[in-house]
Amino acid sequence: MNTAECIVKILENSGVKHIFGHPGEQIIPFYGALNNSKIGHVLMRHEQGAVHAADAYSRVSGKFGVCVSTAGPGALNMVMGVGVAFKDSVPMLVITGDNHLNHENKDEFQDIDIEAIFKPITIKTFNPKNGRSSIDNIKKAVKILNNEPRGPIHINLSKNVLLDKSIDHNNCNLDLSSDYYLSSDYPMSSDLSSNYYDYNKIDDALLEIKKSKRPLIVAGAGIFWADSVEELKKFSETNKIPITHTYHSKGLINDYGLELGLVGLRGSKMANFAFKNADLIIFLGSKISERTTHINSHFDFRKAKTKVISVNIDQNVLFGDIKIHGNVKKVLNHFNYSKIVNNSFKDSVKDSSKDSSKDSSKDSFNNSFNDSWIADIFQNNEKTHIDGLESKEIPLKPQVAIKLIMEYFNDLDKLDNFKDYILVNDAGSHTTWVNLISEIYNKRIIFSGAMAPMGYGLPAACGASISQPNKKILLINGDGGFQMNIQELATISSNNLPILIIVLNNSQLGVIRQWEAFYNKDLRYSVDLENPDFVKLANAYGIEADSVSSREELKLAIKNLKLDKPYLLEVLIAEEDIPLVKS
Repeated sequence: MNTAECIVKILENSGVKHIFGHPGEQIIPFYGALNNSKIGHVLMRHEQGAVHAADAYSRVSGKFGVCVSTAGPGALNMVMGVGVAFKDSVPMLVITGDNHLNHENKDEFQDIDIEAIFKPITIKTFNPKNGRSSIDNIKKAVKILNNEPRGPIHINLSKNVLLDKSIDHNNCNLDLSSDYYLSSDYPMSSDLSSNYYDYNKIDDALLEIKKSKRPLIVAGAGIFWADSVEELKKFSETNKIPITHTYHSKGLINDYGLELGLVGLRGSKMANFAFKNADLIIFLGSKISERTTHINSHFDFRKAKTKVISVNIDQNVLFGDIKIHGNVKKVLNHFNYSKIVNNSFKDSVKDSSKDSSKDSSKDSFNNSFNDSWIADIFQNNEKTHIDGLESKEIPLKPQVAIKLIMEYFNDLDKLDNFKDYILVNDAGSHTTWVNLISEIYNKRIIFSGAMAPMGYGLPAACGASISQPNKKILLINGDGGFQMNIQELATISSNNLPILIIVLNNSQLGVIRQWEAFYNKDLRYSVDLENPDFVKLANAYGIEADSVSSREELKLAIKNLKLDKPYLLEVLIAEEDIPLVKS
């Protein structure tokens, strides 16, 4: 058995169902092994698309995605996608092929230091020199991705290492319950004792929460990765602590009474009022980025006197007065089941498998203070006014198009025979409109947040659809971003993925045009696009399509949408007038 065959067997044993990739010369041994496996390969038309697809697959499924490319240009094409996953802490296994080890020609064809390139944008990168090291590395990667989903892990495999036949088939077994490949670096235990995580400040955090009169929770994407939505709601409800969310946790808890909405640059009035006036902010699974903390130019969170508790599995993003390096779900369970005894706390439950339905209201510690705090917050419950939503202009205003589309899908979502949907956004102004207008309940919005490259949406929709074949995928694109990975229409068509592609077409890079005018009212340079006929282009890939330009045409097209197969709807819209963040 060679290394490639053993690696594929390990991935099978770890539960990997799909790999997104594009073949090439140096990675062919891996593809030879994949051809004889149960793992499905999704042929993407570009390596960047493969990474974005694996990224969305992970965000939707909660499991790590896998993508693969060959050496040189193939590996370099993956860099953008890996950077997105790294910035958004998306767990992913990135496999690259490479030229033979120990070659004499240091300037060999397509040769480049792949390990050095990927090191700054991964949580770990491996460059094994033989088959045995490769097997050890891949097992460790799988263990880390399953137990501490902080971001992408890269393994670089030269062709001769992949072909190494010295591998015993017994080495291909993978015991997911074993701690061996985690060594002392990564914990497996279910309680709060660990050689790696640090829960020593957990009861100090509870004491601060007890003393607080105006506490606030900021929930990040870590709530999703830790599968702790119910634990969060229980903690919030029992102790009457309101919740705000970051961009990456939008939709997880929007149907909950104490949820205030998005906080930060595009935050709701309630959420931002609470953030500025809280005396204690509890960040749960959030990186605490400036998009969250920067309310306006007059408020500097870092200089505020607000006390901060932060909980995260990524030690590098912890911030504040009390830092808890650990699993959010375990921390919330400790909070939910810890009793007050003479101003100290004794942990009544350490195992997160305990019955979460237990009534712990008698153990709450802050209800009387929080009633007035919550009343103050909800006095600021004014909806953000958005101009132009009722406009009947032709072409459509973009906010009108987004409103009509989202209303239709939210109505569908209430029907018993509708199998839910997943919303995927590309980078662009439409993402802002979706955030400002849409009310998304109990689902995730998939978009490339912290890096935000144009071209993410189309391949990400592919990954989301492969991950959840029974759900409909709604993809909203701008005309600029749509063309950056437009070749993935072939992936959608060849796999008959039921993705509804909305292309908002104003023949310009709308946000960039606005920023140009903001800096210099006379500047309008390289922002106008000469677009192709998107309907004919979709048809060329075997995808049905239509184009609309008025409110009435869009309403009719929406009613006649085909949701059981690929479909593209071009919506001609007016020049962009998104409210820019100028603070």
